[in-house]
Amino acid sequence: MIKVIGFDLDDTLWALRPIMMRAEKLLKKWLSENVPQLQYDLIESQTLRQEILTESPDLDGKVTELRRRIIARALALSKLDEDAIDTLTSAAMEVFLAARNEVEFFDGALEVIKQLSENYTLGALTNGNADISRIGLARYFSFAFSAEQVGAPKPAPDLFARALAHNNVDPQEMIYVGDDPVLDIDTANYLSLRTIWVNTQRRDDRGKTDPDVTIEDIKDLPEAVYQIVQSE
Repeated sequence: MIKVIGFDLDDTLWALRPIMMRAEKLLKKWLSENVPQLQYDLIESQTLRQEILTESPDLDGKVTELRRRIIARALALSKLDEDAIDTLTSAAMEVFLAARNEVEFFDGALEVIKQLSENYTLGALTNGNADISRIGLARYFSFAFSAEQVGAPKPAPDLFARALAHNNVDPQEMIYVGDDPVLDIDTANYLSLRTIWVNTQRRDDRGKTDPDVTIEDIKDLPEAVYQIVQSE
């Protein structure tokens, strides 16, 4: 019997690209106003990212800490003292994370989540750093785990294992809903979860396994869940 529904977040419940573009723009503006001598743009940040990952490969998948290190490194190159770097890095991260969590849900997504929460335990499993409390999903989701928390991003099984253990359910008692045919669907299928592929982008590429159900509109999710429940 299905008891739990887990969700990927970015590009499953909202489009990520416009959110990140806006967050990057606001971060750059804040830095230019508060540290005018700093050279910080997309090219510069990507260069610093590669440098830091080469030095600390364990940061791969730790998106929040990696960004914090990038900003701190950029500030250090501006010859600021250590206390100023710490203060400005924390403030800059808050600017970025606040903007990053101002999401625009796909049409009908919140209504679907509210409906499903009445009958199932809901939660999030994400490689990103969306915060369900900031976004307003904590009222419906009873758990949320990120790759940064568990120490390994999808397609590693760690996120799914944590969710199963947290909810004390078998894989067949959980549905996972995601947009990526490899990171979401294949990984969940390999662990014997039931799966729903939210293919809002009408992608032709598929993973190595098939989802139980494919939908192209998040509003069709309750019917997809019903199909899986009826097939048990």
